[in-house]
Amino acid sequence: MRHHFEVVAFDADDTLWHSEESFRKNERQFVDLVRPYVADGVDIKSALVAIEGANLSTYGYGVKSFGLCAVEAALTLSNGTVPPQILEQIIASVKEHLTEPVRLFNEASSVVAEVARHRRVIMITKGDLVHQTRKVRTSGLAHLFHHVEIVLEKDAETYSRVLRSLGVDPHSFCMVGNSLKSDILPVLEIGGFGVHVPFEILWELESTDTIPGEGDRWVELSSLADVPAWLEENG
Repeated sequence: MRHHFEVVAFDADDTLWHSEESFRKNERQFVDLVRPYVADGVDIKSALVAIEGANLSTYGYGVKSFGLCAVEAALTLSNGTVPPQILEQIIASVKEHLTEPVRLFNEASSVVAEVARHRRVIMITKGDLVHQTRKVRTSGLAHLFHHVEIVLEKDAETYSRVLRSLGVDPHSFCMVGNSLKSDILPVLEIGGFGVHVPFEILWELESTDTIPGEGDRWVELSSLADVPAWLEENG
């Protein structure tokens, strides 16, 4: 069944460029740094993720949030015995993460450019405003987007607000992203369409047991490169 997609939105992190790999690298470094000061048998990574989850409503998403949670986890798990030098190394790794170059997926530029030839293309990404803005600006993709929206959360209320501000009917909106929880389910909830392009790494707090029901308003594609053809055929 064909639809009319007036606006196509792309997620950014792990949809257009690499992101989670850097977080995993920092997680591994964190575990190695604090392990000597933590009791045997403690799952350091799981404890860090739990602290991140508990702080989401306070810190939000992104590298700075990760850094604050890592410092809190180091102090908590070590009962305050972790030395200042370890905390300094954690902070240094966060700063390095914040300034690392954007690494686009190979097909990202050509896919967005092709979709933008035929439709209004926007970006909707969540995270820290300063860091996400820097990534958009240095990605080489900014000129392809009619609008870029950096949000605190991706839920039905947020998507509805963004679409209202742009004068877009949800029924003519299609979201492309790697997260069912953030990119697909809330868009389906407001009557839009979703293209799920999974990435091999997914942050634990982005996982969900909810799978959209069968229907014609969402699809899962194995590659970002398949998106233009699917849009052409279906919308």
